[in-house]
Amino acid sequence: MEHYNLLVTYHPTRAGLAEKEVRKRVEEAGERVEELVNSCISGVFCVEVSGDVKQLVSDIREEFWEDPGMLTHTFHWMPVDRWVKANVEDMTDAARELAEGIEETERWMMHMHKRRHDMTSEELVLALTEPISKGKVDLRNPDKIIAVEVLGGMAGMSLVTRDQVIDANRMRQEIGIPIVY
Repeated sequence: MEHYNLLVTYHPTRAGLAEKEVRKRVEEAGERVEELVNSCISGVFCVEVSGDVKQLVSDIREEFWEDPGMLTHTFHWMPVDRWVKANVEDMTDAARELAEGIEETERWMMHMHKRRHDMTSEELVLALTEPISKGKVDLRNPDKIIAVEVLGGMAGMSLVTRDQVIDANRMRQEIGIPIVY
């Protein structure tokens, strides 16, 4: 899984339409989909794209603000900096390393999606954030986000800013248009 640098969620009954949407948006942003596969979790694509994936997602996000109808089959777009085994020790080490990108004056939060893992999200978040002593935790307006996407036995992790991730339905709510199911 190490070469996949983007996770995209979609409604499991719309995989074909979601795949076309991903490919079209990536190409319109000037990059290429090198590989796109269904993950071990229904409704999640693992994607390898060319270029800077964080900039790609940021560009697609900016376009979405202007045209919310451009994403109708996909929900979350999350860049992945690294993959680790989904055990507390490996994820904690990765979180500590990612936190090195947080400045002392910055606010940060951890955002987690957990699928097929024995621990609760709360237990995992507490374990992974405990060794991080940089910056200040801010769950409402963080400068940086440590993103953790657990897919069974593996976890994709990254350090991103708000403009480097897409939550299409949250953005729709901010714009004042209906969410898509």
